[in-house]
Amino acid sequence: MTIDAAIADAVRAAVAPVLTELATLREQVAILVQSSPPQMLSVAEAAKRMGVHPATIRRMCASGELAHRRAGRRLLVDASSLRPADVATVSRLAREARGS
Repeated sequence: MTIDAAIADAVRAAVAPVLTELATLREQVAILVQSSPPQMLSVAEAAKRMGVHPATIRRMCASGELAHRRAGRRLLVDASSLRPADVATVSRLAREARGS
């Protein structure tokens, strides 16, 4: 066995428990995320986060593009749905934000 092979084996042996613990922690975080209630934002907050006009957020809610709820007259947007799904959506939102 060469010195390089011995070092590689020692590193693998030392890192293996850390990788196992990391995988366990990732699973636990995924469970916590799924079990936590959604963070709801006002239309103004959602628009600010996405860099678009509040009217764009309202249109996206009306068309079903964003998860949302009504609380009386208030429209609340699920923060997890704010990320554009694809490049076409990003381009469309940028055009709307520029007003073109």
